[in-house]
Amino acid sequence: MFRYRVIYAKEGPARYISHLDLLRVFDRAARRAGLPVAYTQGFNPHPKMSFAAPLSVGTEGEAEFADMELTRDIPVADMESALAGSMPQGLRLIGVSKAPEAAPALMAMVDRATYSARARLASPLQNEELAKAIEVFLARPQIIVERRGKAGEKKLYDIKPGIFAMSGSVNNDIIVIKADIKTGSSGNVRFEELLAAFLEESLLPLQGRFVLARTGLLFKRS
Repeated sequence: MFRYRVIYAKEGPARYISHLDLLRVFDRAARRAGLPVAYTQGFNPHPKMSFAAPLSVGTEGEAEFADMELTRDIPVADMESALAGSMPQGLRLIGVSKAPEAAPALMAMVDRATYSARARLASPLQNEELAKAIEVFLARPQIIVERRGKAGEKKLYDIKPGIFAMSGSVNNDIIVIKADIKTGSSGNVRFEELLAAFLEESLLPLQGRFVLARTGLLFKRS
């Protein structure tokens, strides 16, 4: 089998495609492109594709990663050209490369992610006020959020160890919050729960909701 790494953006209407549906969307795009996709064996075969850390439904992704296995070796430029013309609206191909044969699964490689949230303000806010609110928020000894376990039970979780950086800016009536947070197989921080905890304390004068985007995925250093 031949393994290729695809970098793509998930924008506009495509941000509402769930992680579970993403495999089917990519499978259809690859078949439209005429790519020799490899499938699993058995009664219900699936395309041999894997994705990096899942995105929450409604969050855009500026540079997402997927690995795709093909049954024969084809030039990267040919695959990139064919796949780019077959992607549905909102999924934009950024690039394709050969994945190293010994490389671990994408989900095992991801360590951190950067995010951005953008919203309109209902009343004026100064950059200094926002910076102070973030400073006070990050100075808390713990940042506790509530999550539900697999059985539906509520659990409290401290996300502060997984927050590596957080900043904000205001330009006229637009506020932007950025964060660098833990993402991967353990210790994950969800950007939406970080924002919710911050808004609960800071009481920012928002008009409507934040529009969320994952701006980058960072891999573990070998």
